[in-house]
Amino acid sequence: MKNKKYPLVFWLSAAALLVAGCSSLSSQAAPTAVPEPIDDFTPLVSATGVVVPSQFSTLSVSTAGIVEEVLIEEGEVVVADNVLVRLKGKEDLQANIAAAEYEITLAQKAIDDLDENATDASVAILETIGVLAKSVRDAQYQIDNLTVSANQEELEALVALDEMGEILDLARTAYDPYRLNTEEEENEELNCAINISWRKTPAECRVEETTEDVLRDELDNAQSDFDTAVRRLQFETTLESLQEQLAKAREDYALYSEGPDPADVAVAMARMNNAEASIAAAQALYDDLEVSAPFDGTISELYVNDSEWIAPGQPALLLADLENLRIETTDLSEIDVSRIEIGDSVIITFDALPEINSTGTVVRISPKASAGSGVNYTVVIDLQEIPDQLRWGMTAFVDIEVE
Repeated sequence: MKNKKYPLVFWLSAAALLVAGCSSLSSQAAPTAVPEPIDDFTPLVSATGVVVPSQFSTLSVSTAGIVEEVLIEEGEVVVADNVLVRLKGKEDLQANIAAAEYEITLAQKAIDDLDENATDASVAILETIGVLAKSVRDAQYQIDNLTVSANQEELEALVALDEMGEILDLARTAYDPYRLNTEEEENEELNCAINISWRKTPAECRVEETTEDVLRDELDNAQSDFDTAVRRLQFETTLESLQEQLAKAREDYALYSEGPDPADVAVAMARMNNAEASIAAAQALYDDLEVSAPFDGTISELYVNDSEWIAPGQPALLLADLENLRIETTDLSEIDVSRIEIGDSVIITFDALPEINSTGTVVRISPKASAGSGVNYTVVIDLQEIPDQLRWGMTAFVDIEVE
């Protein structure tokens, strides 16, 4: 055992001497080599993502009803505005819309007729104005050329008529005894009353015997004055009526020369507006009976069948644009997302398609963290080419090239 220890001690001593010798030569040691830079190194941010359509929507009805017809099947490709599902009740609404449209036609015709009638009315009113103006002149001429007795010149027409009527009554009463062959003595006092009413004073009143001829003359004069008062009142009444008609005709002409009567137009417009509102309401109800495609896409899922009852907001189908798939990250941390910018290039692989490598571009970075555990942000990546085998929901792995 002792003989075997010497060689080990010898070698240890030799190694110590060698190290000491190297230390003494440290001033002559070679410099440490600097590694060469790697020119093709690109920093990457890696994350997991999921394949989603660029656009998808769960469609539902806005009103409750019974499904009359499902016009599509799952997997069918449709274009925007195609009717996909229809509820019952459209026939009644179509009838309401047709009735309202007919009402609009009638209201428009009424407005057109008002315009036409206004033109015709303005022409007719001009003719009426000419006739009335001539009638006013004729009536004024009759008044100006009517001779009235002095006892009614200063009186208004109606007052003169009343006073002349009273005088006529007195004259008739005075003459009646002669017409009935009664004694003349009984008429002396009446004759005096007639004279007083004719503006004679009691002193001028003659009490002498009155003859039948005088009383007849006085009766004739009273009758003539009364007839004149009647004609005067008629002429003045006619003149006043004609003047009012002429003024009204001028007002009507001013109104119709500017178009139809605003009140009539307002009624016709209210009628049209009411019909248009009825159409809008019926059309809205009609639209609620149909579910149409808001964009081009594929019917991914269908939840209703013919003759089923469906409530407002109840899902009817799922429509997706499967022609334009993209990637959305699911676990991109807050540290990594701060290094990413829109426009960054992306290398993409798929768990279900290991032989396919795709490229894309960052087109959107969510401004808010996604809901769920941890702080993760969604980044949207557009694919430059979409593989034929790629499907909605597949897992993707992305390497985003960053500065």
